[in-house]
Amino acid sequence: MLLLGTMTFAQETFVRKYVSMIVTSDFVTTESQDADVTVVFNPNGQRKIVFYFSNGNRRVYYQLEGVTEGKTNAGEEYQFIKCLDEQGVTTFIQLFDELGCLRVIISEGYKIEFYTY
Repeated sequence: MLLLGTMTFAQETFVRKYVSMIVTSDFVTTESQDADVTVVFNPNGQRKIVFYFSNGNRRVYYQLEGVTEGKTNAGEEYQFIKCLDEQGVTTFIQLFDELGCLRVIISEGYKIEFYTY
């Protein structure tokens, strides 16, 4: 069970750098692999999240709703955001800032987790 609360969306720009990732596809999780991803939240005060990959690729998620804050049963704080990707697919982004983890939930059984370590 997750405990949820809501907060007002603040459109301050902030940046996080991730160096590893784990992919779960069809409920099967890969081993951790190296990554070089920079994520910009709210660039220029806009309600979007932009992923910049070291190979020059970029992926943009457009925020649909305000940010929801919550805690897991283990007490891990997170922010949860409902987004649309560039192809119009509803995606959820969950930021565990204190843990150094960013989770992109694409569908049931398919997610990508980025880590700062």
